[in-house]
Amino acid sequence: MKNRLHTLSSWFWLLSLAILATIYTAWLIYPMEIRELNLTSYISLSKQEILEDYNILLNYLTNPFVGKLDMPHFPSSSDGLKHFQDVKFLFHLAQAVFLVLLMPALSFFCQNIKRKSIFVYEKFFVFAALTPILIGLMGLLLGFDTFFTLFHQVLFPGATNWLFDPATDPIILVLPETFFLHCFVIFFVFYEVLIWGIVVLGKHELKVRKMHLN
Repeated sequence: MKNRLHTLSSWFWLLSLAILATIYTAWLIYPMEIRELNLTSYISLSKQEILEDYNILLNYLTNPFVGKLDMPHFPSSSDGLKHFQDVKFLFHLAQAVFLVLLMPALSFFCQNIKRKSIFVYEKFFVFAALTPILIGLMGLLLGFDTFFTLFHQVLFPGATNWLFDPATDPIILVLPETFFLHCFVIFFVFYEVLIWGIVVLGKHELKVRKMHLN
């Protein structure tokens, strides 16, 4: 039971790592998104003004010491602010999971790499790697619009304040679904690289072990 908890908590840490890597990568590449998606054509603001408010938004979402969202170029409705408050909670949850499980996860991986016993957990991590692929295939079959809706219904059950009205929450004009699609792809790549990296390491360990036995 203890070993299962260590394995599961290590996976949660990797999941939080992939989520945080996605958040900060999306923050980093947003200037390119403005250009590639031609976001300045959707609203009468300059690239610099859009960036200024996006930076304020991401700082609010990721910084626990920022308690108020006030974007100078984008007014927000009470529903919009409530949704960003919900997102902020989820971002902080990912940060908390990363920090709390950091040492246990590093201890788990370091000890098993040292003992060359990562292969023992191969089935678990193969399952953990394949599950998002199956979800992604389902998303392709449903279409991203439907998948995006289901995603929000799962994360924010019973809430509808994530359905932004551009008239009251114009920030949505510079956060189109294509941008979020890119975020999903970034997360998928980070997550799969991390998990399959562990699987490959385990397979290598097992191969070496078999060679030594022969």
